[in-house]
Amino acid sequence: MIKGSTCIAKAYSLIGQCDKCKTIYTADHESYSDPINKETQKTLFINSAKYLKVGSNIWVDRVFSNALLNGIYSFHASASAYTQYWNNSFMDAGSKKHLGRKQVWQTFIQESIRSIAKSSNIDFEIDSKLAIDEVTEQAFNILGENGLIRVADSHSCSDCTKLYKKTVDDPGNKDAAPVKMIVLDGIVMGPTVSCSVIVSLSLN
Repeated sequence: MIKGSTCIAKAYSLIGQCDKCKTIYTADHESYSDPINKETQKTLFINSAKYLKVGSNIWVDRVFSNALLNGIYSFHASASAYTQYWNNSFMDAGSKKHLGRKQVWQTFIQESIRSIAKSSNIDFEIDSKLAIDEVTEQAFNILGENGLIRVADSHSCSDCTKLYKKTVDDPGNKDAAPVKMIVLDGIVMGPTVSCSVIVSLSLN
């Protein structure tokens, strides 16, 4: 178990089961039979979970998962980069067990789902025993609103929306000028790029 920045070698997670409905309760989710199709098992992600299971025998607390999420977003780090940072910063040099990239990615997905579901007041329910890629796909379908950014719903202004233009240098419609680019975060982590690869997008 990882609690904050501390690794606990021997920790135990208890599981409960209802004698009547056979629902299984763990620290981060509930598992039960689909009321319509009894042969299908469903998993409900608990938004208020204190700990998350991110591997076959690895649990992390929400302090760690939230820090990981913020770290990846703030530093634009990959799962591999964050894994290396964590192991170099908090794991003993002689330790045979290190945090893996898969556990970091699993934590990122688990924390993201619960953060979005909680803020949207949604109970995220999917079929049980799905691969992480399938969980991500289901999360996008259920929580992502088909790619629509919620704060952009019903919004349109001259700064962010222009008429469609086929190419960047299309001399056609004067109203189809490039959309204004506003820098929200001036810190960019990663390799430098030439300004020529930055393309102004015209939004439909």
